[in-house]
Amino acid sequence: MSLPPHATPAGAPGRTPAGRLHGELALVTGATSGIGRAIALEFAAEGARVVVHGRDPDRGAAVVAAARDRGGEAHFVPADLADLATAETLVAAAAERIGGLTVLVNNAVGASGGRDAAVGDLSTEYWETALRVNLTAPMILCRAALPHMLAAGHGSIVNVSSRQAERPSPGMAAYCASKGGLNALTRAIAVEYGDRNVRANTLSPGFVVNDRRDADMDPDRRARYEAMHVTRLGTAQDCAYAAVYLASRESEFLTGINLQLDGGSSIARAAVVG
Repeated sequence: MSLPPHATPAGAPGRTPAGRLHGELALVTGATSGIGRAIALEFAAEGARVVVHGRDPDRGAAVVAAARDRGGEAHFVPADLADLATAETLVAAAAERIGGLTVLVNNAVGASGGRDAAVGDLSTEYWETALRVNLTAPMILCRAALPHMLAAGHGSIVNVSSRQAERPSPGMAAYCASKGGLNALTRAIAVEYGDRNVRANTLSPGFVVNDRRDADMDPDRRARYEAMHVTRLGTAQDCAYAAVYLASRESEFLTGINLQLDGGSSIARAAVVG
């Protein structure tokens, strides 16, 4: 039985001295804070050449500096993915900067024009914006990245979804729907491109502590969130470790899955955010 071009033979070490992502060319969207920042930094530390995406040049420069301080290679490319025309140009700019693209992490999320709500209270404007940023933009980014991955002979797409896609909380209809669509898109890509050595998987974090958002979390609220988990509250670094695995040669037999990174909340807790 022949192995695909990028496969590691059985028994061969999965990690090289140069890092688990040595030689990979990665674009991480929404990488100037939180989960995206942690993923970009871990990718760079593991040997990937990384393009950091975001809207704020100062924050982007700070992530690039942090990656280089760790001995990695990183570059910042700004884009506002609410403008769908920028999605294809972002991929082109990233590929030009680092010499191609073999890994895409769709992490950017956001919406404007109102607020998320229950379906009966949801504005059409907010709904359309949420789907544009959280689902349509990732599709365009995948579409633009696929030719680069096919040319390289391998590729890994990691779409950052959410526990909310499977277990919705009240008042988050647009977000839940957009992430559910992202899960389905991931499976479609996995089926369509698996025979050409391009994989697609979804990473669905549970509640992840955010240093800025949760700095002043009161004990009662923390206890509520902790009750959602079998283990503990999640961190951005937890997500980064999982993303490295999904992007690396260690997971070459894995495609089309939705990795529930939620401290066991998907199997043993009924509590939801609300």
